[in-house]
Amino acid sequence: MHIHPSSPNSSQSEDDAATKIQAGFRGYRVRKQMRGQDSATCPHSGGVGGGPGSGPVPSGTVEDKSATKIQANVRGFLVRKKQKMATEAATKIQASFRGFKTRKELKSIKKDK
Repeated sequence: MHIHPSSPNSSQSEDDAATKIQAGFRGYRVRKQMRGQDSATCPHSGGVGGGPGSGPVPSGTVEDKSATKIQANVRGFLVRKKQKMATEAATKIQASFRGFKTRKELKSIKKDK
């Protein structure tokens, strides 16, 4: 059982890391889009034009689906890792208690003799 020392609250730091990755990727995608098109005519730039279609980038793009898939896999991995650690800790506690109980029983048997 190993817990990374720099992540005492790993759930929050993992969420923060995922948010930073998403923000970085979305910024990259928008900058790439803006290099290829005039910002006034780009439907996703939020620039001049403001008509229909000038809102957030649709969530059905290949990049968004890929990011969602990666996030789901990472979160699944982290849940399985956390579950494994909890199971190992429970096993260790059970083994310690059984050892204690057995030693206590043996001590009382030796006293009776």
